[in-house]
Amino acid sequence: MSHCPECGAEVTPLMKFCAECGTKLTHSQSTVSYDPTFAEEFVESEGGSNIPDGASLIELDQVEGTAGRRMHDIGEEVVTVGRSPSSNIFLDDVTVSRNHAEILRSGRSFRIRDAGSLNGTYVNRVRVDAVDLRNGDEIQVGKYRFKFVFT
Repeated sequence: MSHCPECGAEVTPLMKFCAECGTKLTHSQSTVSYDPTFAEEFVESEGGSNIPDGASLIELDQVEGTAGRRMHDIGEEVVTVGRSPSSNIFLDDVTVSRNHAEILRSGRSFRIRDAGSLNGTYVNRVRVDAVDLRNGDEIQVGKYRFKFVFT
């Protein structure tokens, strides 16, 4: 059984699209391997702590949903997202409010909170006011889509 290159879900050779994320699948020979780490638990580090060093938002391509344009590190306790130039993650588009959302870190958990935006904040295509983030979640702010991953 093979895996989706986008989300890591199991796929069969007969499938044309991933049932989990909808990515178009190409079943061909490749020398590239993909081993996603979307597990809920963390591997303990040398110091015995299972707290991740941080997290990142990987910006997805708007047309095909593929990763690769920009990556934003989430290492601080509060990371602001918006159209304001003073935002930690600056998104220059009218679909994004000046102060659109905040990503909060507390210990080993991360939480996204909508900051009263006009167009809303979406996690896994569901509009949310605030929700805890899990490894692999898809976040949408305005027209921008991101994949949330632990680093």
